[in-house]
Amino acid sequence: MIVAFLISSVIFAFLAYMIKRPAISHFITFIYSLFLCFFAGYAYVHIGETEATYFKPDAIGIIFLIIQAIVDLISTIHYYNYNKSRGDLPKSISLHNLGRILFNMSVAGVLLANHFGVLWAFMEATTLALSLLIYHDRTTHALEGTWKYVFICSIGIAIAFAGVLFLSIGATEIGVKELFYENIKEKIAAINPFWLKACFIFILTGFSVKMGLVPLFNVDIDAKDVSPSPVGAKLSSVVMNSGFVAIYRFYEAFSPSSIFSWMNNVLIIIGMISLIFVVAYMLKVRNVKRLMAYSSMEHAALVIITFACGGLGYFAAILHLIIHSLVKSTLFFQFSQMHRIYKDKDYAHMGAYLKINPMGGLVIFLSFISIIGFPPSCMFISEILIFRSIIDSQYWWLAIVIGIMMLFIIYGLSVRVFHILMGKPEVKEINEKGKSNFESAIQLAVIVVVFYLGIVKPDLVVQHIEMAVSTLP
Repeated sequence: MIVAFLISSVIFAFLAYMIKRPAISHFITFIYSLFLCFFAGYAYVHIGETEATYFKPDAIGIIFLIIQAIVDLISTIHYYNYNKSRGDLPKSISLHNLGRILFNMSVAGVLLANHFGVLWAFMEATTLALSLLIYHDRTTHALEGTWKYVFICSIGIAIAFAGVLFLSIGATEIGVKELFYENIKEKIAAINPFWLKACFIFILTGFSVKMGLVPLFNVDIDAKDVSPSPVGAKLSSVVMNSGFVAIYRFYEAFSPSSIFSWMNNVLIIIGMISLIFVVAYMLKVRNVKRLMAYSSMEHAALVIITFACGGLGYFAAILHLIIHSLVKSTLFFQFSQMHRIYKDKDYAHMGAYLKINPMGGLVIFLSFISIIGFPPSCMFISEILIFRSIIDSQYWWLAIVIGIMMLFIIYGLSVRVFHILMGKPEVKEINEKGKSNFESAIQLAVIVVVFYLGIVKPDLVVQHIEMAVSTLP
């Protein structure tokens, strides 16, 4: 089925690009979104079965493939409204839809690959597809952001490739010729720790551009700012998740080796430095999209720190990523309406959003209390588990430092969100026709799911997360 999925994705992409009538091109992408949902369901049913030698759905891959399918389906609907309000040229629309389909295909390859080399190749493909999406608006800032993303991502992917080469050298020394996950994990104790450390450092550095962590986080922030809001939603959820899964694959394979504690220390250092950058920027940023981008960076840092703490932290990190994907994509989707209404991205120029767009304002408020971990949001549960796992580990003192930094982050976020909701707008013209109760209703449905997960603990979700982390120490 995976081969059929890849071939079908290319056919869908070709049709979406060649047919220049926007309505038909949008319809093709909508059908593809449904097809992606079907494929996610198929992969779920056939979990653990190897296909085409280089692909094998497992618990963690299925979890984030399902999240990808959900976000993409909602994004398809929102992009249609986004495009309708702008009147983009048919060529730009078809090129965008081409990029969307190829991007989804590439991310699915990252999530389902069972070979380090194949994972790397599909991750590189996500960069090329995203370049078409980021440059959609054809502005000077979009061009600059696209070139930065392509250039820095290419450097990051090249660095990650060097990491794969180091692993290949270490594996070849002990007679392992294929870089399948299972092959490497079985023989990991015999591989020279020097090659493992070099590999992990290069992999973490290279894929930090996808997860939005230090050192290559800047282009991720810029890309979310200049790209259409439906694309920003994917960058803050699907791309971030794929970066995490890529790092997880190496971490999981290397965990039985002697460098396990060393890897945890490196992850904590990267996470803490990332949080410091978030605090510094969050207190002064005015651009709402960059505000949401730095918020994503905060949660990526929390996830990577928690994961390094082990034990309960593994479960907490994956649960946190799931909820963050739903909430943050919802915020980016709602920003489309905000920009149509205010024609601005500076929070100080916005205001009275609850009065101007009551349903949209409710989405912003509920998403805000979700993203800061306020009950009944499921993120409250995940953050409680995060702090519990940190306190229970040898790094318990980090809980105090992280708690203080999060207070600054919540303060910076609160000031801006409440000004948008209830402050006085500084713009001269407000286009109230830009609101869409239909879009807001979809977003509210997502937030209801997030609250439901916080109130009711679905056994199916818990079981699959536990299955995903069952192979870790």
